[in-house]
Amino acid sequence: MSEIFIPTMLFWENGNTWYGSLGNTRFYAAPQEEQIHVELWRGPLTKELSEIEAEADFPLSEEGLSEMTAWLEARSAEINA
Repeated sequence: MSEIFIPTMLFWENGNTWYGSLGNTRFYAAPQEEQIHVELWRGPLTKELSEIEAEADFPLSEEGLSEMTAWLEARSAEINA
């Protein structure tokens, strides 16, 4: 897969969390009070066994999902370069 997959708004509105990856990039995203909080690290280990390299919050909206996807893809391009 050459791009990061992010679930739809309904997924987040129901309080679900998401782990994803692209190349050597790993991330965890969780909805928190009208936002989605994202933590990013380098693979291959789990989040608990890794150092979080970046964190960010995005609005829980369609625009926020687009911003989150762009941010993750930019960070992934840096890590996987």
